[in-house]
Amino acid sequence: MQKAKILYFTVFILAVFAFVFHVTAMGHHHWKTAVKHNFTNINYINQTTIGLFTRCVTSYFNATETCFPNKFPMNNNFLDSNLCVQIPLNDNFQCDFLPSTKGIASCAIIAAVFLGLAIVILFIHSINTSEARSVGICLSFFPLLLLLLTFIFILITLILVGSYLSRDMMYILRRPSTDSNLQQLLEEVRQIYTVRIGWSTGLDIIALVLTFFSFILYTVFVFKVGRSS
Repeated sequence: MQKAKILYFTVFILAVFAFVFHVTAMGHHHWKTAVKHNFTNINYINQTTIGLFTRCVTSYFNATETCFPNKFPMNNNFLDSNLCVQIPLNDNFQCDFLPSTKGIASCAIIAAVFLGLAIVILFIHSINTSEARSVGICLSFFPLLLLLLTFIFILITLILVGSYLSRDMMYILRRPSTDSNLQQLLEEVRQIYTVRIGWSTGLDIIALVLTFFSFILYTVFVFKVGRSS
C-alpha cells in the first residue's frame, strides 16, 4: 500500500512539473532564435526571437527588444512583414499567422489542456477514496489516456518546431522575386542567420520527458502496483 502511494505521488509531482514547464514555455517568445552572422550589416535586424504568437526583434543600435504579433501579410502584393505592424488592417490588407505557427500553437494548447485535466483527475482520485467501483476505474484509466495524449501532442509540437525552424525567417526575407521559391528563401536565411531552438523549446523538451516518465510510472501503478495493493 505504501509503495502504491509513493508511486502515485511521484506520478502526480512529475505531471505538475511537466505542466509548469510546458505552460512557462508557452508564455515566452523564445521557441526559435535567429542570430545574424555579420553584425556590421545594418540591412537586417541582429536577432529575432519567435514564440507561439509573438515575434521580438533586437535593435542594431541598442539592446532594446520590440515585440509584436508574429503575423505576415496574406496578400502577395504586400510582402513586407513590417507592414502588419505599421499599416491598419482593412479589406485590402490582411495579416495572419502562418499555418505552421497555428499548428504549433494548437498542439501546445491542446497538450496543456490534456495535462491540466490529468492533474485535476489525479488529485481528485487521490482524495476521494469512497467512490463507486465504476467511478474509480474511470478515475484510474482516464489520466492514463490524458497523459498519453499530452505526450503525443507535445511531441508533435516539438516536431513542428524543428520541421519549420526557419519558416518565419523565410517569410521575413521574402521578396517578389523569391516569394514562391522556398528553397532560395531557405538558402538566403542560412546565409544571413543562424536559426536554432530557444530555451522555451528546451523547457518543452523537459516537459516531454517528465510527461513520458509520469505516463510510464502511472501505467505501472494502474496495471501492477495499484491492483496488488
